[in-house]
Amino acid sequence: MFLKTKKNCSVFFAVIFFLSLILPQIALAQNSSEIAIIEDLSQIEMLIYGEVKEGGLLIRVETLEKELVGRTLPGILKDRVKQLKDFIVTGTPEEPSLSFKINSAQRTLQDGVSDEPLLPKIEELELIIFGELSDDVLAMRAEKIFTVCFPEGRPSTQEVMVPAGTMIPVVLLQKISSKKSHSGDIFEYKVAEDIAYAGSVIIPKDTIARGEVLKAKKASVLLKKGELQLDFKTIEAIDGTNIRLVIGEASEEENTRLGVAIGAGIAGLIILSNPIGLAAGALIPGKNVTFKEGTKIYLEVARDTKIISLTR
Repeated sequence: MFLKTKKNCSVFFAVIFFLSLILPQIALAQNSSEIAIIEDLSQIEMLIYGEVKEGGLLIRVETLEKELVGRTLPGILKDRVKQLKDFIVTGTPEEPSLSFKINSAQRTLQDGVSDEPLLPKIEELELIIFGELSDDVLAMRAEKIFTVCFPEGRPSTQEVMVPAGTMIPVVLLQKISSKKSHSGDIFEYKVAEDIAYAGSVIIPKDTIARGEVLKAKKASVLLKKGELQLDFKTIEAIDGTNIRLVIGEASEEENTRLGVAIGAGIAGLIILSNPIGLAAGALIPGKNVTFKEGTKIYLEVARDTKIISLTR
């Protein structure tokens, strides 16, 4: 009897031990899946509306589905969000995403791509092309715009993997300084030229992105130098994919080579990099760090990123 009880206890504790190992993994997987759904849904809403909507996930998904195709889609929530992301952002060379269609149409008509959300872009293009706004669903509106801009057929596209380290020259659209700027300030910059890779335009010239001042510390009377830390965040590729931009070794070397141009009026400027992709500026003691409006800086792609792009 004692041996049987001992055996049962051993089995019981073995089961408890197994569950203690596996249940946290299941919970972690569920949490990761939920986080991925929320992140993808937020990205979609930012692309369409320029803001993350409030409300339950299901209501937000249904609203997007009705706006895009006029009805709700079947399937579980995870699959429905993936369908939306594929339709709006990912696309394929055979069927480009909605973002690609609108951005390439805007580039064709206006020789550049604005940083506005897709909905106001569509409205602006409709007024330019048709003189009035359409009541159709967004998918149909985008297709009509795309067809008008490329009447001889779809433009040539391809899927490319943009490698980490790809250089991106940008121009600051406003002045940033350790004396006047504050932590949390948002600044704008634009791409200085068409960025092409493997014969494809991945980011059109004049594409605008936003960065953030993480730290701004002005110089002191005790000859303590000013300090700036800037995060350039992401820039939108032509298909709507967000490409993370940082200062790395290659861009640091290029910026150093262009030291006179970058440091015009701010002698002694040094651009540094660190592991989390922040750009830090430092001047001679007692001087503030200043990036003038129009300053050209080289950034680089932080990680390998797959996009659908226009071929030249």
